[in-house]
Amino acid sequence: MLLDALSRHLEGLAAERGGVLGVLPGLVADDSPGWIPAADLVREPYEILLAFVDETAARWNAPRHVAAALLWKTYGYWHTMPLVLGWALHRRVPVMRLEDTLVRPSAAGITLAASRVTVAVLPDDPAAGTVTGIPTGTTATATAVGATTATTTATAVGATTATTTATAVGGTTAGTMAATLAAPVSGPSGTVVVEDLAAVIRAAILDGQRPFVQALSAVARVGERTLWGSTAEAVAHPLLALGPYAEAARLLEEIGPPVAGLLAPDGDGYRRRTCCLWITLPDADPCSTCCVPAARTP
Repeated sequence: MLLDALSRHLEGLAAERGGVLGVLPGLVADDSPGWIPAADLVREPYEILLAFVDETAARWNAPRHVAAALLWKTYGYWHTMPLVLGWALHRRVPVMRLEDTLVRPSAAGITLAASRVTVAVLPDDPAAGTVTGIPTGTTATATAVGATTATTTATAVGATTATTTATAVGGTTAGTMAATLAAPVSGPSGTVVVEDLAAVIRAAILDGQRPFVQALSAVARVGERTLWGSTAEAVAHPLLALGPYAEAARLLEEIGPPVAGLLAPDGDGYRRRTCCLWITLPDADPCSTCCVPAARTP
């Protein structure tokens, strides 16, 4: 199957953590009760999102802005992990679009899954010959970071060819994969062929995370850069178990804004350039990657 290696890896992580994992190893949601559409959390007046923030605040005796940052550190980590592990393990990137993502409270703080997963693969991947989102031999192209526009061509199943030209958010490749990843697929999982997996990861982060970052910043007065710093760490941290930090650093630069430049190399690992705000809690031990030098553990 497309994501067997990733699922086995996530199952191993769950076993190491006593079954506590913030994303289902198979990524596709089961039929158990309690799932909430992620899009509902970022819909004004943000009542569901604020309930999650307030629960986090009560758990850690934290002010609301700190609770929002800690909630995001959890959500962003579990949303990002499958993207970067899929990239690292077999260059297959599973995308859970915001409109397909489901969440529920759990022992991990929050657990994510999706009603549908789109898997981005490179043209030389064996799975590229069995594409469901785009016909075999057709690739979704993205302009380089710094470009202003990009064109994505995708054929919907049972439909005629449609070409979408999107202006990239922030002048980079943010919008380039939107139409591609939105192409209809048959069943809970489908594949699309792309030239640039880092561009897919960036598009997935912006689609699935930016609405949360903006909403949390608005309702809890926590800086967006602080929140994006947690996403940057979520890119790097899972990859350190698989190889040197240089690989994670390279991926961060290829992804570009909003995560590039928010971590710095430090010994065999990294340190953050923004604070997750955990250290502001009473009697909290600092993170090993804390950006405050005096607070960091040896």
